[in-house]
Amino acid sequence: MAYNDSMSVKSYIAKAIKKADKSYFFENYSKQANSVIKGLKKEGYTILPSEPDEELLKLVADTIHTGRMRPEQHIANVYKTLVSHMEKRY
Repeated sequence: MAYNDSMSVKSYIAKAIKKADKSYFFENYSKQANSVIKGLKKEGYTILPSEPDEELLKLVADTIHTGRMRPEQHIANVYKTLVSHMEKRY
């Protein structure tokens, strides 16, 4: 799933739960989707898009540390900044 504004992570998870539910009752699956997202966060996971949008790339570029550092430090810094900004989106 590529991140886009038309479908939030919560609504995507809710649709996946609904698709897996073969009962004949119509339910709102947002509560279950929220529970999945909270459970993932509690365990230290964050949902990230496979292709970040331009806004996210700009936010990360504007806030990462620069200067002399080992490549591993740079990658860790970029990753943590990306995760931090994504956690604020949902």
